[in-house]
Amino acid sequence: MASEAARLLEAADFAARKHKQQRRKDPEGTPYINHPIGVARILSREAGVTDIAVLQAALLHDTVEDTDTTFSEIEEQFGGEVRRIVEEVTLR
Repeated sequence: MASEAARLLEAADFAARKHKQQRRKDPEGTPYINHPIGVARILSREAGVTDIAVLQAALLHDTVEDTDTTFSEIEEQFGGEVRRIVEEVTLR
């Protein structure tokens, strides 16, 4: 079983690869991955969230909406708990 840090980094890497061609619509054209990383940071620092599945889902929350990622792929890579959390926060 991978360490919690490794699991979190796997989610960050997956999201970064999925969003690699995307930019935010801000004037600077910020890399899109900055947004999910920022969400995970806010949850961790400001809300005190330490649950790795929640932090992974924060990193992955836009992959289904904004890339070709499927919920099944999320579950295959990160498990059913992360999939359920991502599903809860995904706009349909």
